[in-house]
Amino acid sequence: MLNLVDSTPPRLLIIDDDPLLRGMAANTLRHAGFDVSEAEDGIQGLEQVKQTPFDLLLLDVMMPKLDGYEVCKHVRQSPRGERVPILMLTGLHDSTSIEQAYEAGATDFISKPINWTLLSHRVRYSLRAGLAIESAMRSHERLERAQHIANMGSWELKADGERFLCSPELARVLAVPPEVVARARPEDFLSRIGSADRDTIRAMRQAALEEGRPYQRTFVIHRFDGVARTVFEQAAVVIDHNGRQVAVEGITQDITDRVEAEERIKRLAHYDVLTGLPNRQFFNELVGPTLDRSARLGAGCAMVYVDMDRFKSVNDAVGYAQGDTVLRLISARLKASIRTSDLAMETRPPNHESMLSRVGANAFTLLLVDIADEKQATLVADRLLKAIAEPIAIDEHELVLTASIGIALYPRDAADAEGLTRCAEQAAYAAKSAGRAQHRFFDEAMNVRASARLARESDLRHAITAGQLRLHYQAKVDAGTGRITGAEALVRWQHPDRGMVSPGEFIPLAEESGLILPLTDWVLEKACEDLRRRADMGLQLVPVSVNLSSPSFADDGLRTQLEALLRRHRLEPNSLVLEVTETLLMSDVERAVARLQELREMGFKVSLDDFGTGYSSLGYLKRFPIDELKIDRSFVTDVWRGGRDGAIAVSVIALGRVFGLQVVAEGVETRGQSTFLLAHGCAQQQGYLFAKPVSGSDFDALLATPSADDGSNIIVPKDD
Repeated sequence: MLNLVDSTPPRLLIIDDDPLLRGMAANTLRHAGFDVSEAEDGIQGLEQVKQTPFDLLLLDVMMPKLDGYEVCKHVRQSPRGERVPILMLTGLHDSTSIEQAYEAGATDFISKPINWTLLSHRVRYSLRAGLAIESAMRSHERLERAQHIANMGSWELKADGERFLCSPELARVLAVPPEVVARARPEDFLSRIGSADRDTIRAMRQAALEEGRPYQRTFVIHRFDGVARTVFEQAAVVIDHNGRQVAVEGITQDITDRVEAEERIKRLAHYDVLTGLPNRQFFNELVGPTLDRSARLGAGCAMVYVDMDRFKSVNDAVGYAQGDTVLRLISARLKASIRTSDLAMETRPPNHESMLSRVGANAFTLLLVDIADEKQATLVADRLLKAIAEPIAIDEHELVLTASIGIALYPRDAADAEGLTRCAEQAAYAAKSAGRAQHRFFDEAMNVRASARLARESDLRHAITAGQLRLHYQAKVDAGTGRITGAEALVRWQHPDRGMVSPGEFIPLAEESGLILPLTDWVLEKACEDLRRRADMGLQLVPVSVNLSSPSFADDGLRTQLEALLRRHRLEPNSLVLEVTETLLMSDVERAVARLQELREMGFKVSLDDFGTGYSSLGYLKRFPIDELKIDRSFVTDVWRGGRDGAIAVSVIALGRVFGLQVVAEGVETRGQSTFLLAHGCAQQQGYLFAKPVSGSDFDALLATPSADDGSNIIVPKDD
């Protein structure tokens, strides 16, 4: 067909066996500006149609071999001739011939003898009509494609309320059988609507017919194949040119996928993915109305906070995947062990069994309603503790878990969900501190302790950024020669008011509060800064060991961070020894092996700290790509006596020899300890016998005073 924006002349094809008439028609049309081709019979004409797109055909009816009717039928069956305008040239004037021409697919006809003056006008009119039809067809196709993409279809309800026209797209959306489409009635489609909305939609359509009232509605419909879908329907009245209401037109769109996606998003926002329980935010929203009801009735409530004890050891022992399985089992036990009467039921969303909520990695809360006194809450807490303590079989392990439970009472302890949860959480910490596997009620003294802890956390956060931290170094020594072979970087906190704060106080605080990651970053930065300074001073450089916290080791950005540190301070990787603990590695063995291998490939040496206190087996030790084992100080204290500690130390030294690892003994304080370790092959030692941790400047001074013939530094052991 002719392109509406195309400036080239329309292409015409004249098929006629009369050369005189064909030539005259061609000349007339060429003179009028058309591009004209000719064919002397129907067979030749069909061949040209196959090869060339034409905008219009002039076709003689009476031709030998293949008459015009047959040619017209063949053209209509070809891809290029389906919509092209065809003008039949005929000398027959009976209505039968004309009808036969239209039935064959003709657009119009021109009677012979031809009025040559009007011929070009008839052709232009037919072209314009063809373009209009083509445009309408394309618009219709675009509409159908748009409806297909939007998964919607249209319909029309006639003014008599009895006739219902269903579009092909609506038939597809609702899986309507062809026989239903052919005899469609309003009730056929109304009967498929879910019972909750059927009468409403019927009334809306009736109001649209009688009152001209448009509507839109979302509802569930059962397709004709039985599948339930959620649809959005919108309808408006149709007014004719006389202002009469003649029908109601509407669209019905299948929005099931969108609704399900919105539900998934809502669930992700409101529910814990692992257990399916409400999360903290949604739990607080649900609890609010119940507390308001209790206030009106003068009834009491209790918030119960359940915190699993030592759950990290479960993940270390069986892995995170099985740890998640345990958490799901615990949540199921908590739900099963709580009677319905204990729970805030009025505000529960449909299809949920309880107001139990997961509010932390290993923590749950629930609200008890109509609680008269502490005794009732105690009975529930004891029931929960008993349910949690039932043995759990995971693979070859049998786990017996405990929990610490805190209880806060409404309205005594707090007036809203957030406040109650905070008080119950503080009470749970008190139960944990008291020995675990028990419950405690909140009291005001807990607020004081929590406030103090919050203040300490704030102080530590400020210390990291305000220059209050110091890095001290404890030398590693070859006990056989006294030479310094390395140093361990140890962080200290110089508080402006409290003086030097013990690491035993602020390191656990950093781990609990999440500040351990920025603290580790500070230590790495400072250690590299000191190494660069010593190199610039021309001091002997010994490797510095830095302990990597669990969040730092697991951070995907660790490699980039270390590369940036080395580049910024112009250091080689072998100037740092990265220390990790057994417990850290055992939390996810496969990932730990990959990370250790990555660090080794970068050129860092890796040390396994506190060896012997964790969970690793020889099989795991063989898999870990490490360079050094550090014997924990707990095995060094009585090593000189022999016995169990001595046997463990000797075994670790032997393991190091077998695996080609350097072994370092920590906490060496006496000559007896040092002599025993040296005699059994552990020359690398660290402890107060040789040197206490000292400031960076004091360690610089130690390195600046060579005491051996080769210029290295020797530390003479102190007297016991």
